[in-house]
Amino acid sequence: MNALIQAVFKLTALILTVSSIVSPAMATPVETAPTFVRVQLDNGEKELQLRYPDTVRLDRVQQDALANVYQLSTKSDNSDQALYWSGSFLWKADHRAKQTIALQQQSVDKQIRALADHWRYRRPAASETLIQLAQSLASPLPGERIFLPLDRDRVRIVPDNNPALNGPFVLRLTTRPNTVKVTGAVKLPAGNTADISLPWQERQDAAGYLKQVQALSVANRDYVWVIQPDGKAEQHNIAYWNRQHQDIAPGAILYLAFTDLPESAKSLNAQIIHLLSQRPF
Repeated sequence: MNALIQAVFKLTALILTVSSIVSPAMATPVETAPTFVRVQLDNGEKELQLRYPDTVRLDRVQQDALANVYQLSTKSDNSDQALYWSGSFLWKADHRAKQTIALQQQSVDKQIRALADHWRYRRPAASETLIQLAQSLASPLPGERIFLPLDRDRVRIVPDNNPALNGPFVLRLTTRPNTVKVTGAVKLPAGNTADISLPWQERQDAAGYLKQVQALSVANRDYVWVIQPDGKAEQHNIAYWNRQHQDIAPGAILYLAFTDLPESAKSLNAQIIHLLSQRPF
C-alpha cells in the first residue's frame, strides 16, 4: 500500500514537472498588432508612414525615419546632426491614449473657463489670459506623450530607452529652435496667442526671461515652472531672496503659475503643466 502511494506521488510530480515544461510552448500565443508610426518634421504638413508587421524597437524606427527624413523638407541640411533630439516627441496614438488625453483636456478647459468667469470683473486681465490659454490647450493632440530620452546614442546604449513599440504612434522630429516661450499668468499681446515668444539666450535664467514680460497680479513671484524640451518640468526660483541659476534649453516653455485660486482650482496649475509637457513647441 505504501509503495502504491509513493508511486502515485511520483507520477503526480512527474506530470506536474512535464506540464510546467510544455505549458509555455502549448499556450496560446499573445497576438500583437501591426505597428504604424507617423513621422513628422517640425510643424510641416507632410509626414512619413512607417509600417511594421509586428512589434518594433524604437532604435529601428529612428533609423528608418532618418533614412527618409529628406522627404519631409526641401532643405538639404536635415540630417541626423541637424535634428534636435531633446525637443523631439513620441506619442502613443491608439484609441485609449487619444481618449485619455482628450478627457484631460476637457477637464482642464472646463476648470480654466470657470476660473476666467470667476475673475471676469475682479481681474479682467487674468480672465482674458485664461480664455486664451484654454483655447490653446484645447487644440487636438496626437495621443499621450511617452517621456523618455530620444537621443539616438542613449536609445541604442540604454535598454530602458529602447522600448518595444506596438500599435499606432506619432514621432515628431524637430530642428533646434532659437526661442523659448512664456505662458501662464502673464499679460498677453493683442492677437490670438496664449504665449510670448522670446529669443533664447545662452546662460539666461528664468528671472532674466521674465523681465521681458509683464506678470499679472495673480502671478507667483517666487518661482516659475520650466518645461524643458524633453518634457521634464522644473521649478526655477526667481525671487531676489532665492534666485539661483538654472539652465534653460532652446524650445523650453516657462509657465508662470496662477495664485489666489479658489478651492475648486487648487490643482489647476499642475494639470496645465502636464498638458503643456504633452504639446510640441
